[in-house]
Amino acid sequence: MQIKRKQPIKRIILFFLLTGFILFVLFPAAFLLIALEDHPAVLNVRRVNSDRAVGTRLFVKRVIEDLRTESHKPLTLSATEDDLNGLFAFGHRSISRISGEASISARGLQTRATLRIPHNPFGDYLNFHLKIIPSTLGLHFDQASMGGLSFSNGTMRFFTILFLNMAVGFNEGKTLYESIEEVTLSEDRINFHLSPIPDMDRHVLKIRERLSLLRDEVALMGDPKKVRSYYTQIVKIAERVPEGRPVSLSYYIGALFKIADARGGDPVVENRAAILALGIYFGSWRVEQMIGPVRTEEMKQQKRKTKDVGLAGREDLRLHFIISAALEIASKQGITHAIGEFKELLDAGDGGSGFSFVDLAADRAGVRFSEFATSPSTAKRFQEHLAENANEDQFFPNIENLPEGLTKEDFQNDFGDVESSRYVKLVKAVDACLMRLPAYRQNTVGLGPDPDICQIDDTAPEDL
Repeated sequence: MQIKRKQPIKRIILFFLLTGFILFVLFPAAFLLIALEDHPAVLNVRRVNSDRAVGTRLFVKRVIEDLRTESHKPLTLSATEDDLNGLFAFGHRSISRISGEASISARGLQTRATLRIPHNPFGDYLNFHLKIIPSTLGLHFDQASMGGLSFSNGTMRFFTILFLNMAVGFNEGKTLYESIEEVTLSEDRINFHLSPIPDMDRHVLKIRERLSLLRDEVALMGDPKKVRSYYTQIVKIAERVPEGRPVSLSYYIGALFKIADARGGDPVVENRAAILALGIYFGSWRVEQMIGPVRTEEMKQQKRKTKDVGLAGREDLRLHFIISAALEIASKQGITHAIGEFKELLDAGDGGSGFSFVDLAADRAGVRFSEFATSPSTAKRFQEHLAENANEDQFFPNIENLPEGLTKEDFQNDFGDVESSRYVKLVKAVDACLMRLPAYRQNTVGLGPDPDICQIDDTAPEDL
């Protein structure tokens, strides 16, 4: 009898093994073979210049304002070909592995996008094609494909609703999707005509709540309690600084890294928490939104003593540096650099303060600071170095010869765009300078700042 019982058990085990092999081996392999390709669908991406940066900002701002209109009124969301390609261009500057382009005609909106993945035997590119055509019956996908896989309009509808349901709640995503009553196109514009959406503010609030729950659950940015402990130390240090006395941010950095070193914990975790605490206190309260609740109600009522704290004697450079450092912790894909560039391109537009390579250098210095402070291979050495040597010239470049206050016309005449050889050369000179500062050199024992390495200007050689 015992022998007979073993046969069904063996069959069940075999069934599960075979099912697992099909689901987790054969299906993924088949997907890779069909979906991945050897050539990208998008080769050239539009360059980001001042006009395109301003246009992209205005487009995003307009969409947000349109979504905030009264919910009992019909709504039309519009986008031009330049609007969409501006988004693609900024996306590519943020994550170079992603590229895309859009074209609009009276026949439809066509988009192509490419994701470059690590080299493998199946293919290095995942290509997407999507075409939306005019329709009086809501959103209609005429073509949709990923590599060799094609998807019907019904399949795209299912996945779009699934994504919206995940964002705003069960069945509410379907309500938002079905609010699109009509899609119209002209030679250069696509219009989505929406029926009134009840409680739009509630939908937006629900999306924010879900993102906050995900943030708190995953805790990608670090433990809020540990960040709070460093924030508390900053408050104590600030109380010791005489009112109205100019002080460098490096004073606080040195004090915090000395505390981090003394604690003896994981240097990556300690350094990350210290940087985020600095980001909240000396940068923006929005940094806290990325982490979770850090400050107590009592801390929120306390006045931050930031007025006379700067870098290179400037408070604006302190903001650029420390916010970029905090953002780098949130993103390891180059998005921080793109945000800095984007902000400077906006400043070069009408009414802006002008494109500033000084600000851009502070942004990149903040990113480099965070990279070294939170990399397992450099975190401890970096921590020890700044605990004992926290002068600005250890980690912040000399910015005396960098141009700033460039108008849109100045920038375009002198540099063209952010992919021109002259622009790239100057940015490389900034990065080369950063890498030769004592805090970022492999061997920092007995080394001080090199007086010749950070006299940066646009005539500096690329291989500094």
